[in-house]
Amino acid sequence: MNYKRILPYLFFISTFILYGQNKIEKDTVYYDENKIEISKDKFIDKCNAAVFYCKQFDIDNYIVYKVYHRMYFGKLTPQEYNQIRMYLNQQSIKNTPKNHSILIHYEENLAGFKESNEYCNLINSYSLEENYNYFNLNAKKNNEEPIKSIKAFKQIVEWHRKEFHNLKKFNKDVANYAKQQNKCIRKVELRFKTPVYYAIYNNNNYPLKNDYFTWLEVNSIIKTTFTKNHPDIDLIILKPNGEYFIKNDFLPNSVLFKLLKEKDWTKFKNDWNQSIKTNYNLGYGIIFDTTKDYDYYIPSCY
Repeated sequence: MNYKRILPYLFFISTFILYGQNKIEKDTVYYDENKIEISKDKFIDKCNAAVFYCKQFDIDNYIVYKVYHRMYFGKLTPQEYNQIRMYLNQQSIKNTPKNHSILIHYEENLAGFKESNEYCNLINSYSLEENYNYFNLNAKKNNEEPIKSIKAFKQIVEWHRKEFHNLKKFNKDVANYAKQQNKCIRKVELRFKTPVYYAIYNNNNYPLKNDYFTWLEVNSIIKTTFTKNHPDIDLIILKPNGEYFIKNDFLPNSVLFKLLKEKDWTKFKNDWNQSIKTNYNLGYGIIFDTTKDYDYYIPSCY
């Protein structure tokens, strides 16, 4: 089960992964993964590449398009690695020794049942018709496709309330997720001797402790080190020499285990750099293994 589905966050998310968009009347500007302004054609090439994804932001009189890394290989100093290792040890009951790789599953925000429903764009005090008009008004503002009929909107609302406005289901989903993730934790820690931490930066009454593990409420060390330029990441693998891998999308266990098993990432980084250099839509080597279309279920912990 994909954890993103059990977070009952927003009714409809108006942030904007893009491909086809309606014609935009505002001025537009395009930035690459290094925050350098580029042409629309170059932007589209990057959006189609396996190693990137793209987002749209409505800022004042501009529509801003940005390219982000879907996965990224970077390098800290051994001292920075040690600072993070000691910080995680202080925050948890684990004691990661020196010269051990670390796996961090990271969430920027988590919300409890009550809070997530308060954030929901479905306004309970509105009638169905008022919610329908409100949704389509916001869709128009964000250059998104409106829902064509109130009948179709009603079906979506009924599904949404059943899925995300049910406290019993919310608690069951949280418990099931914890049980499932515990299997992943045991695989990683026993097979690869790599401690696993579940870290949250902003928590709004989400149940951090469960029968299997406890989420760590972390300070800005993770955010400033890894997510400043990669805001959507959910996985960090950090090696004692400071090398790290981060990603924000589906990662098959087969790829995860390769990253944890191999001490030398040179081949993986070459695959990644070649995929960036060519903007290849399938990617090379381990990037292809990460992003290819699978015709059947592939195990994935993160």
